[in-house]
Parts: sequence; C-alpha cells; structure tokens
Amino acid sequence: MDLCGRSQRGALREASRKQASPRRWSRVNGWSWPLHTFQAVAWTMLFILAFASFGIFVPLLPPNWNLVIYGVTGGLFCFHFVVHLLAISINPAETNIRLKNYSEPVPTFDPSKHTHVIENQYCHLCEVTVNKKAKHCRACNKCVSDFDHHCKWLNNCVGGRNYRYFFCSLVSDSASLLCLITILLYIFIQYFVNPEVLRTHPLYEDVSKDTWLLFLPLFPVKTKTLVVLGIGVFVLLLSALSLLLLGHLLIFHLFLMFKKLSTYEYVTQNRCQKTPRVPAGRKELSFKISTPQRAVQGDPAAAKVSGSVSHHRHVPGELPAAGSHG
Repeated sequence: MDLCGRSQRGALREASRKQASPRRWSRVNGWSWPLHTFQAVAWTMLFILAFASFGIFVPLLPPNWNLVIYGVTGGLFCFHFVVHLLAISINPAETNIRLKNYSEPVPTFDPSKHTHVIENQYCHLCEVTVNKKAKHCRACNKCVSDFDHHCKWLNNCVGGRNYRYFFCSLVSDSASLLCLITILLYIFIQYFVNPEVLRTHPLYEDVSKDTWLLFLPLFPVKTKTLVVLGIGVFVLLLSALSLLLLGHLLIFHLFLMFKKLSTYEYVTQNRCQKTPRVPAGRKELSFKISTPQRAVQGDPAAAKVSGSVSHHRHVPGELPAAGSHG
C-alpha cells in the first residue's frame, strides 16, 4: 500500500486541474528570463555590503591590520563572487536535455493521459529518458539531474552539476558576513573606548574630531559622526539578518549531507510521515443472522432456517499504486 504516493498523485492531479498550463519554453540557467526579484535583491545586498566594507569600515582599522583584513575579506568576496556566478550560470539539466534545442517549445502536460510527468524514468514533457533522481522542475520547465531544489535567490535549479558551487557560495558568504560583523563590532567598541585608534590615517591630521573620512585612501569624502554611525548600524543589522538566514540554510544542508539526502527527498519524506497511515490488509466483518421462517403450507411444525450474511468493508487507500512518482 502506497498511501503517501496516492495522496501526492491526488494533489498533483488537483493542482493540474486548477493551475493554468505551464510555460512552453525551458529556461537554460539563472540568467534566462524571467529574472526573479530575489535574484536582484541578492546581487544588490552583495554589492552594498562589499562597498561598505571596503570603502568605509576596513580603512578605519589600524594600519598593521589593513593589509591582512583586505586580503581575507577580499579573498572571500572574490571566491564567493566566482562560485555564485557558476551556480547561476551552469545548466543543471539532464545530459539528454542539454543536447536538445532550447528554442523548441515543450509540450503541455496532459493529466488525462499520464499520471505523472515522469513515469518509468521517461519524461513526457522533455520527451527523453532520465535517471532515477531526476525531477521535472515546474519553474525551469525541464528535468534536472540529481534534483535538489529550485533556488529563487539564484533563479536556477540546484542539481548534481552545480550543487557544489551552491554550497561553496553558502560557506563563503557566511564567512564574509561573519568577518564584516566582527569588523563592525570592533569599530563600535573602539569608537566608545578610544576613537583615536580609528583615525590613524595621515589625512585625519587636517580635519576636526567630529569629522570622518569615507572611501580612504583613494577618494576621501568628509562626513559627520552620525552619518558613519548610522551607516554602521544599518550594515550591522543587514549583515546579522543575512547571516542568520544563510547560517540556518548552511546548517540545514550540512544536516542533509550527514543524512545523505537531497532537499527534495527530505521534504518528500516529511510529507509522507505526516500523512495518516491506514493499517495494511483488508478487514472482513462477518456475522450470522438467524430469522424465523413461517411454517410452510402443509407442515404444522415451525421451521427455522439459519442464514449467514457476510459483509465486506473496503478500507480506503488499499488499492495498489500505479505508475512511478515524478
């Protein structure tokens, strides 16, 4: 008995009836249209934090720290930038699909003909044979090899071909945010303890104590203390929130690696566990009813005929599941 499979198939059929036909064109990677809002937000936050880090806060550190911090934060930023680009740009589709022409439209799924998009390792939309762990992504409208999940921040599916770059992106971004938060906390502490430690650059000799210089050493811009503090608080809160979300996601994927599961498999298993289970096997309820019969004409003795009625109740969900889950 495959109760979970039956519930998933029912949900898929219901969704296919309510939802409009999916787009008829496959997306190649994260740069394919339409772009996602989360993708734009991710790139905007990346450049805001990098601009604030290298242009405002790292130059405030003591001279003997500058080169080390520039090297560490710059190396993390460059590494994250490269792996993030790779995770977006790589096409995670199945090999047979990558060889196809993406200018050709993809057929529309007809639930009246097929129970699932993928049956017996054959995709009815991509019209190719796929491996056992391949899944057809509704957002990208193609089968993804070793499907893990569709990431809105990358605007691309994460599968076997780009999962390592996705994971490296999580690690490098989390490490970069942790470095930036440490730098900001040090600057705030020194500002209240001994602000002169942050004003060691030679250009500070010609400005007043309530004036600070941004974008040192190439493009010094004078500003007031409240502006620097306000930018620092904003960047600190933004970094802390980003690290909280990314750290949670990183820990989750470390857990999946330990369990040797993909995100899709984890979600599917949890969905199955939450589905109420019906005991396997059929239960038969049989009972006998004895009814007195009237005397047959010509027979003075009252005859009793004993009959038995067997009633069978079918338990819902006992029919065997047909097809394979896609």
